Amino acid sequence: MEKFQINKFKDLTKLSWTKTRESSGTAGSYLKSFSYQNGKKVYYKLSYFDPQNELFGYESINEILANRIMEQLGYNSLKYYIVNAKVLINSKEYITSLVYSYDFKGPNDSKITFENFYELNKKDNESILDFAKRYNFDGDLYHMIVIDYLIVNRDRHGANLEVIYNSKTKKYRVAPLFDQGLSFISPSYLESDVKAFDVKLDRKVNSFLGQNDLDELIKLVPKSVYNSIKIDIDDIFNGLSEFAPKYYLDKCRELLIYRINKIESI
Repeated sequence: MEKFQINKFKDLTKLSWTKTRESSGTAGSYLKSFSYQNGKKVYYKLSYFDPQNELFGYESINEILANRIMEQLGYNSLKYYIVNAKVLINSKEYITSLVYSYDFKGPNDSKITFENFYELNKKDNESILDFAKRYNFDGDLYHMIVIDYLIVNRDRHGANLEVIYNSKTKKYRVAPLFDQGLSFISPSYLESDVKAFDVKLDRKVNSFLGQNDLDELIKLVPKSVYNSIKIDIDDIFNGLSEFAPKYYLDKCRELLIYRINKIESI
C-alpha cells in the first residue's frame, strides 16, 4: 500500500495544532503540526477546520491527488501520505483524514521562499520568469504552472514555492512542489455544492507570477512541456473512497478529465 500513499489509523492526539490563516477563533482555519520520527521532521496538515460544524473539508484528498498526478508526470513534488487519525483540538477529540509529509531538506540544506529569493537576487526590471531562466529554474516553474492548470490550484502565492541552498555544493535548487490543497472543488464541501460545481467555469487564482487567470498562465509554458500529457485516472483515485465520499471523488475526476482535454486542445 506504500505505492498509494495510504496508511493505517494513527492516534495523533499528542500533537499541538496551529493555525495557518488569520481568523476569528479557530473557525476558518487550516491547522498544521509537526513531530520528529527517528530524527526526521514530519509535517501534518488538516483540511479546512470548522469546529461548529465539525467539518474538515477535503484539502487532504486534493494534496494526494495532486501528488499522484505529479508523480505520474515525473515532476519534482513532495510526497504526501494520507491517513485516518484521532486528533485533539481545543480539548475535543476528532476522527478525521489528514496528510503528512517528511522534511525535504537534506544535510547542509537551508531554504528560502521563491518570492524572497527573487526579491534579493533579481536584476533591474527582471521578470520572475526571466529570473528563473537565469538560475535554470524555468523547467520547475513550467511544471508548477501545468499542475496548477490541471487541478485549478487557486493559491500559488510566493511562499508556496521554495528554493533550497546547499552550503556544501554551493548550489541552489527548487524545492519539491507542495501545498496544493486549495484546488479541485475546494472550498466546496456540502454535497449539494459539490454536485452543482461546474468544472467548465474559469476561476480566478492567486499566483505570484502575476496573472490570476490559468489560461493566461499556461501561455508562459512551451507547448512541448504539456503536449503529451498522459495520466492514468484510475490509478490517481485508487484507494481514496475511505477518505472522501463518492460524490466528491466523482466531481474531482470529472474536473481532471475536463482539464486534461482542455490543455491538450490548446
